[in-house]
Amino acid sequence: MNENKFRKDLERIVGKDDSSFSGIELANLIRNKYGRSYDVTLIKKEFMGRNLLAMNVMWKYREQRSFPLTEDEYLLRLDDVANNLKCWGAVSHVRNTLEKSRERPRIGK
Repeated sequence: MNENKFRKDLERIVGKDDSSFSGIELANLIRNKYGRSYDVTLIKKEFMGRNLLAMNVMWKYREQRSFPLTEDEYLLRLDDVANNLKCWGAVSHVRNTLEKSRERPRIGK
């Protein structure tokens, strides 16, 4: 029982085990948050000697007739994004940000 409590405390501090994070899980996070299967892009820039990472949730979504990707292509794209997030150690941050954010995807600012 102590081991289970220790694991929960550790996950609360550092996040869940992200080694199995996939495009399908990312798609579910996005769909659960916004009710639609929005597209995402990753932006990695260097600013003042620091690497900055942003995951932009785009305004286009899979359920639109004009969406340019098939479901399989969309999931492959999200798999690629999920793999990058795992490599950069950013999965927990993305999970937490999606959970807390009140903004909706939109064009421009």
